[in-house]
Amino acid sequence: MGLSSIFGGSAPSQQQTVNSGSGSNLSGGVTGKVKSQISQELAVANATELVNKVTENCFEKCLHSPYTDRNEPCVDQCLIKYMRSWNIVSKAYISRIQQASTSGEI
Repeated sequence: MGLSSIFGGSAPSQQQTVNSGSGSNLSGGVTGKVKSQISQELAVANATELVNKVTENCFEKCLHSPYTDRNEPCVDQCLIKYMRSWNIVSKAYISRIQQASTSGEI
């Protein structure tokens, strides 16, 4: 089971191929499926990036050998701050994409 199936993507055996036979265009259903698959893959990539950055920033900052209970508040606060910042940046990014989409820039 791959990450894409955990986050809602389909397994390779369930994916459909697109036949670009004699001048046929992609139908709306296939286009929607492709867009959905891209969205799911982007969500997985973003989640992976978030986990990697949290690990780099919070755990390296807060965890010292040997592990003690005193490290937990530092990790908790770092995670809270990082997630809050990630959400703010994500919302701003999505808003800009939506504005560009409605104005025809994309």
